[in-house]
Amino acid sequence: MQIKPTGFRALLLFVTCFLFLGISAQNQTNNYGKEFRFTFLENYGSFEKVSFAVSSESSHFILRISCGSYSDTFVIYGKDTILDYLKAGTPSASIFSPTRSILITASAPIAVNAMNNSLNSTDISSIMPVERIPSNPTYFVNTYRGDESIGKANNSLFSVLAIDDSVLMTIMPTCNSKNNLVKGIIYTKWLRKGQVYQEQASDSQSFAGTKIWNGRGCKRFVVFEGAKCSFVEYNNNTCKGCDHLYNQSRPLQYLGKSFTTVPFAGNSSGYVYQIVATENNTQIYINGTPSVVLNSGESHLVNQKSNVAVCISSDKPISVIELMKSGECNGQSNNLGNPSMMNLIPDNQMTLTAGFSFPSTSNISLNPSFPAEYYVAIVARTGHLGEITLNGVKLDTGKFTSTCSMSVASFKLNGQSKNHISSSNGFAAYMYAFGKDESYASEIGSSFENRTTELILEANKTNVCDTLHMFNFKARSDSSAQYYWNFGDGTGMSGDSVFKSYNKSGQFNLKLNVTYTGNSGCLKDSIEKQIKVYSKPVFNLGQDTQLCQGSYFELSPIVRPKSSLRWWNGSNSSLVVISNNVNAWLTVTDTNKCQFSDTVSIKFINCDTSSIVIPNVFTPGLSKGDNINDLFETQFSGFDNLQGYIYNRWGVKVYNFSFPDNGYWNGCYDNESSNPCPSGTYYYVYKFTNSKTGLTKEVNGVVQLIR
Repeated sequence: MQIKPTGFRALLLFVTCFLFLGISAQNQTNNYGKEFRFTFLENYGSFEKVSFAVSSESSHFILRISCGSYSDTFVIYGKDTILDYLKAGTPSASIFSPTRSILITASAPIAVNAMNNSLNSTDISSIMPVERIPSNPTYFVNTYRGDESIGKANNSLFSVLAIDDSVLMTIMPTCNSKNNLVKGIIYTKWLRKGQVYQEQASDSQSFAGTKIWNGRGCKRFVVFEGAKCSFVEYNNNTCKGCDHLYNQSRPLQYLGKSFTTVPFAGNSSGYVYQIVATENNTQIYINGTPSVVLNSGESHLVNQKSNVAVCISSDKPISVIELMKSGECNGQSNNLGNPSMMNLIPDNQMTLTAGFSFPSTSNISLNPSFPAEYYVAIVARTGHLGEITLNGVKLDTGKFTSTCSMSVASFKLNGQSKNHISSSNGFAAYMYAFGKDESYASEIGSSFENRTTELILEANKTNVCDTLHMFNFKARSDSSAQYYWNFGDGTGMSGDSVFKSYNKSGQFNLKLNVTYTGNSGCLKDSIEKQIKVYSKPVFNLGQDTQLCQGSYFELSPIVRPKSSLRWWNGSNSSLVVISNNVNAWLTVTDTNKCQFSDTVSIKFINCDTSSIVIPNVFTPGLSKGDNINDLFETQFSGFDNLQGYIYNRWGVKVYNFSFPDNGYWNGCYDNESSNPCPSGTYYYVYKFTNSKTGLTKEVNGVVQLIR
């Protein structure tokens, strides 16, 4: 859609619904089914037209379409049928409101694509059969931002539609919404069967990376992603065309690790693609070269300015979408096209045959006043291109270009043609079309390969040497799953990620039971792991110690039998003798390969009594005013505190002090100068302490007080 002046008159839009040609029953995992539940997203304006693309495996079947109070049944003969839903028609296209669930059922397997069209704004999506929806799926929204600069709320959107009853929809949003969602805060809401929940992002934000899952039970639901109207790309001022984006999100079970992009024919300025990671530490490779590491829910947007195919790979499942650029900046020679969005199909999810036709709008039609172009893009394994036929004719393999192990080509077709592709070795296919101010794009040929159930027990370790060790046991499956853990010690827990501490040594038979309930594809699995928990080979080197110089210290800890010892000095003896300052450490390894270490500090100081000088006489007040020998002072080193007690000859304490907090004895009772002690012999008890080392030394003796 391009910005139009007020009063622009819309041309009447004609509806075209189309029928895909039959797909061989060889591929039982394609997008064929008998029941489809889906919803549209809000478009830039009210619906001018709604189209459904239907492919049958039978030339005669009954088709039923229901939405709200509307319901109609069609008997289909042949493989091409047109069903028209116009804004001015009866029934009107407006019955397919984005707030409503649409149900299509058929008596034979069919495939469905759905397109909604507003004035100058359209997009189309392949619809996944209900039979292909895994029970309890997980989705990572992959969409692009919208814009409010044209005076309307055209932001990023997603919708959730419950297939089963009592779905506890759980959302971890990557941006704020205009309604209930706050970035990074989990939001939950119960949905009834057929109920639609839609959210719109805050201004110019994107829901890319938003995770949506069912918080309880084994329930099915579907997610649709897009935007009311988007410019692609936003940092290019020449990209003035805004268009609707609409796509059904693929559940985690159908994502992949290898993708090939599709250059849009004639768009010399390239295209945009976006990658969303589903797990932490996902390494992304572009054309085989490491590009970026993403965590779960993070997105990586790439402006592919050269119109060539790119191979994208990862070490963990990812989602990839591709966006057509706005008409003014996509390099199309006739200035055709506008933004559209489509899922990229994993390289391993190819189908064998597919049929397709092109829907029309007033801008994407055969009207010569608005020239349009129609294409099919085919991706196949290099080396198997000669096996592909389009409408019964082998393709010109010279039109394919190779990237990594895949090859890609687009073929221009007549907009009214009914087309069929087949190959015995598989392919993926997309249809896209662009006209004046509009475009659409969608996958048309793919399979939904749910990889064989893979359960991974992700434990920190299976053998630990600490009874306090906290295990984090994890399970992952590509299908809906409920997990129950039997820890082998009489306890259990449910959940895909659990924490467990055994708190005792021993061998434990850990068993993971996995159940898949709610549909016929659910299975049961059981995995066992032997968990060994050992106690640490604990020992104790004792407290930090200080000794007097000239002495020695022995370390001989008690350890478990047959343990190996490694001292700081390289010794492996059971006894070491220490005579110098050292921070001594020992590592013990027992027969279970468990280790324990301890460290002790040994220091040697000068403890010689000659370092303490205590006088044996002092003369307070004998020589008035000379301040000589007036205090019973002590000189010492190696200690920083002295606790002293002074007694007379009858054992009465006359003074006690703690140096340096208190002064030395001045020869008076309690050091009160008004109460002098008489001359005579007095006894002292001194305790010296080194506060840093804890070393102490006690000294006692006599002193003569002379007045």
